[in-house]
Amino acid sequence: MRDGSVVGTEHVVVGIDEHEASDRAVDWVAVRRVVPGSRVELVTVANGWGGDRPALDRRLDRAAERLSLAHPRVDVATFRLAGAPDRMLADAASTADLLVIGNRRQHHIRTALDGWMPERVPTLANGPTVVVPEDWRPTHGDVVLGVDDATGDTALRFAGAQAIREHRRLSLVRAWKVAEPARVGTLSALEDPELVEAHAREVLNDAERLLHTRFPGLQHRPVVEEGDPADVLRGYAADASLVVLGRHHTSMLGGRFFGSTAHELISGSRTPVCIAPLRSPDPRR
Repeated sequence: MRDGSVVGTEHVVVGIDEHEASDRAVDWVAVRRVVPGSRVELVTVANGWGGDRPALDRRLDRAAERLSLAHPRVDVATFRLAGAPDRMLADAASTADLLVIGNRRQHHIRTALDGWMPERVPTLANGPTVVVPEDWRPTHGDVVLGVDDATGDTALRFAGAQAIREHRRLSLVRAWKVAEPARVGTLSALEDPELVEAHAREVLNDAERLLHTRFPGLQHRPVVEEGDPADVLRGYAADASLVVLGRHHTSMLGGRFFGSTAHELISGSRTPVCIAPLRSPDPRR
């Protein structure tokens, strides 16, 4: 992802655990266009709380075989680490272009250890993290980029590069919502629907201008729609191949808008969600 207009080699880290959701993460990488010469690292983390290590090793070996068959000209390596799974995965991917993990979103009863893993890991990772739900199935839909006041260059770069890589259209979606009136009387700027919508269109126009600079000629569509960001994006996610959101916080995907939106999409959507920090710490990306 070092040149936004060219699909290049990548360093991808995939988290593997004892749950079937990690198989979907492997499947997502298997069907993705991965350029020969890229490197994929499959990482398991033993947390020291027991578990079936032989079964986990077998799952790791099957994942390596699956990706080696899918991408015969890609270097596939396996690693067995020990420690806190969220931090160890983030550390393993600290110099990677992409981290991919699975999400057991359909399991309402989850352990304290893995229950929030899909939301903890993206807040610790240096670069984009794709969270693949256990009920995901491949689609040919758009790549959807959720645009807010500070989406960030990393999210836009990843979304554009993913659209080019997979020959998809990129949808830039900006939701707007009038704040609840704080008082009776003259409307403030945040309570005037025309002003709020106009601001939303300005933000989307800025994102479009940056997109034209980063990815000239990329097929895309701009969308401005009234509604709660989570509800609006969930509607577009239903037919999308991937949803990309910028991360504004270093804590548990917090935040008034896209923190809650990320939570809603990760927990409620069958579509993979990519969480990207505002800026990559590596200037080459």
